Amino acid sequence: MKPSGSRLLSPIPLVVIVGPTASGKSSLALRVAESIGGEIIACDALQVRAGLPLLTAKPTEAELLRIPHHLIGVFAADEPATAARYAELADAAISDIHSRGRRVVLCGGTGLYLRALCEGLVATPSGHPELRNQLRSEAESLGTAALHQRLQAIDPESAARIAPADYVRIERALEVHALTGRTMTDWHREHQQERTQGPRYETLRIGLDPGPDKLRQRILLRTQGWLAHGLREEVAAFDAAFGPMRFPPLGYEQVLRHITGSEAERINEESLIRELCQKTAQYARRQRIWFRSEPGITWFPDVSAVPITITSQPQPHL
Repeated sequence: MKPSGSRLLSPIPLVVIVGPTASGKSSLALRVAESIGGEIIACDALQVRAGLPLLTAKPTEAELLRIPHHLIGVFAADEPATAARYAELADAAISDIHSRGRRVVLCGGTGLYLRALCEGLVATPSGHPELRNQLRSEAESLGTAALHQRLQAIDPESAARIAPADYVRIERALEVHALTGRTMTDWHREHQQERTQGPRYETLRIGLDPGPDKLRQRILLRTQGWLAHGLREEVAAFDAAFGPMRFPPLGYEQVLRHITGSEAERINEESLIRELCQKTAQYARRQRIWFRSEPGITWFPDVSAVPITITSQPQPHL
């Protein structure tokens, strides 16, 4: 039974495939989409940005021909890819796919995107550049702790959740209060009331996680494969065309040091592979922690262990 005041945007559940990077999500998404007459929507903060197809693990041309994909490269490389904007674009893609009688397979490793799409986000106002500049000036002259004390006086509950050294969250809480006259605690409380009306979409959630050891092996093989298929050339061409990036994807700076760094900064191929694998493994660990705390995910160790029949009929969470 749907909760009173349900805000479901579609009666057709989404098939959601999540897990850490290099776990095999893309392969499973293709297999599932083919079996249920579906199309794939990326739920990945790297794949939604334009360019660098190897480094951001975008689908290959063959995979794009095999199954229609959506939200691949829809943000410019240096454009803020916010969760709120992602949810807007995903809503439109879902509506389009369903209007053609097709099923949606959502695939990716960005938990915040999934949460924004299925549960919604706190509807606070956009950032205010002048106000942020003022707050940063105050932090530089008075110290971050002084701004945290100001937050304590305005919003004790938020101050208790935010560490005194966490400037980004302190700035945002003070900014929202200055712009709206309401505390972040008030905004979050209102959002929790909206969530009691139920999710925006029903989902069937499948998680892939081969475990840390196998994942490290997969990350190493993938990294070596990228280098063999032109990762250096890809990054060099992108840097020549666009220059320094505000939002460099994972591993971009390491590859750039390898190919263009000064003699003192340049790293050899062995060091590059080691650093890329370490950073990717750290990222995978953060993804694992996030998704293990999410409800309704049925976990499998490998693509071959997932029974495709479980996605053959529309249904809610397993």
